[in-house]
Amino acid sequence: MDERSISYALVRKVATEKGVEPEALVPLHDVIDPDALESLFDDADGSVLREGHVRFNYEGFSVEIGHDRSVSLTPNGDE
Repeated sequence: MDERSISYALVRKVATEKGVEPEALVPLHDVIDPDALESLFDDADGSVLREGHVRFNYEGFSVEIGHDRSVSLTPNGDE
């Protein structure tokens, strides 16, 4: 996984919050299509997400990724 990718940043942040290695997490592709996620934040063709956010659940967190590539985690409380 590319260390500059939003998927990489997300998995690292969740692993850090849970106190585990990234390999211990459910694979991200089991929850969301990482390629589709990356395409939202890829500005190679000038069509990067300019406003809004993406929100989904992963590993006991509500994950929100902002248009600025910020990753916010909120515990779901269901684990």
